[in-house]
Amino acid sequence: MKTLLSVLAASFVLSTAAFAVEPVNAQCPVCSKNVRLIFHSTFKGQRVAFATAECKDKFDKSPTKFSVKPK
Repeated sequence: MKTLLSVLAASFVLSTAAFAVEPVNAQCPVCSKNVRLIFHSTFKGQRVAFATAECKDKFDKSPTKFSVKPK
């Protein structure tokens, strides 16, 4: 039981640490709308945020097609 709790605690810490990283962009590279932090990908070692899940899917299929504009 202690092992299970330790694993769950470690998973929680790692997952919250991932959300602490700020995206490099304020506008979606696909549709140019304001981003929502729940939709994001990592591209060239940087966190890129998107306005919608559809935008994220389009970017993930061909990321070099879009221009990520830093904040």
